[in-house]
Amino acid sequence: MARMKLVLGAAAVGLALHFSGGQVSAAELAKVDLAPDKVGTAADMWPMSKVCGTKKIKVAYADGWGGNYWRHITRAEFEDEAAKCPNITEVKYTDGEGDAGKHIADIQALVAQHFDVILVFADTGDAVLKELRKATAAGVAVVPFTTGDAPFGKLGVDYVTRASESQIELGKTEADWMIKALGGKGNVIINGGFPGNPMSSSQAVGWKEAFAKAPGIKVLEAPDTNWDPALAQKTTAAEIAKYGQIDGVIAETTGPIRAFQAAGKPIPAFFGQELNDLDCLWDASNPKFKLADAPAHTWLVRLALRKGVAAAEGVADTEPSLIKLSIVEDSTSTDPKMAPTCAKDLPMDSIYKSSMLSKDQIKKLLTK
Repeated sequence: MARMKLVLGAAAVGLALHFSGGQVSAAELAKVDLAPDKVGTAADMWPMSKVCGTKKIKVAYADGWGGNYWRHITRAEFEDEAAKCPNITEVKYTDGEGDAGKHIADIQALVAQHFDVILVFADTGDAVLKELRKATAAGVAVVPFTTGDAPFGKLGVDYVTRASESQIELGKTEADWMIKALGGKGNVIINGGFPGNPMSSSQAVGWKEAFAKAPGIKVLEAPDTNWDPALAQKTTAAEIAKYGQIDGVIAETTGPIRAFQAAGKPIPAFFGQELNDLDCLWDASNPKFKLADAPAHTWLVRLALRKGVAAAEGVADTEPSLIKLSIVEDSTSTDPKMAPTCAKDLPMDSIYKSSMLSKDQIKKLLTK
């Protein structure tokens, strides 16, 4: 009996740890004004010092997958922003490795370790919502970021707030540029990320709406490529063999371009995400293909952290939660400032135009 009581006692402690969260209750978190539906631009963002507060807290970033340059830079931006608050006593990063089970286990462990703020990149979509709901109910300031503005779980129940670029608007921007670049007629492929991720789902809302107004544009396929250049190249190679004529590509990696190069075919009009490799490929091409790209928005993790810290500290944060992105580079523009530029002194997988890290920080990070 004594042994049974000991086992039951240990189990109860384990459950308490599993469901224990930050230093405040879910009700207290809900009272903090975080402006979850406010829309703005990057120019409207605040300095971290406005929300640091004084309470000692622990912050974590539970990544769904940390396997590319974007995730490495985003992690560095998170750690750089957290360093600005002297009352943040611990900063932790976990990598779900693209596996929903591991991502969920990472979040559970962070809750059990009493982290007050947990930022989440929800690569596996709805699969993690149940665990986010538990963490939020336990008093953890959970903030998913880069989820887009299409529905994802229930705001205020599954998480305290979100921080995202307006992915629906970005999807429209991508499609509108492609329509113009192709003169309203052509075959297009669009790459997504991990299956079911909310970011790609939101973008799809936008590009479907825009392309519906351009009957001459045909979307051949919109495959999931896990934001992996190698998988994107392989998928695109199969599409080239299947369709032959592809006039435009929307993708966040350079994998599709490599596929066209390997097939000995001209590179189609391409809307991508800011990346030095993309600029350098455009610079090296002859003739140059039509190219536009959007900011890589690695800095959104900073906004997510400010929202989470504000909630944990009981400090209002009314800066925008949804950020509109504008095109950073456009080879079809007559404005010379919009021309793609290759930074040959930086690694090919660097993002330097919109990142809030310095060039030296990026170089050090990516050349380790």
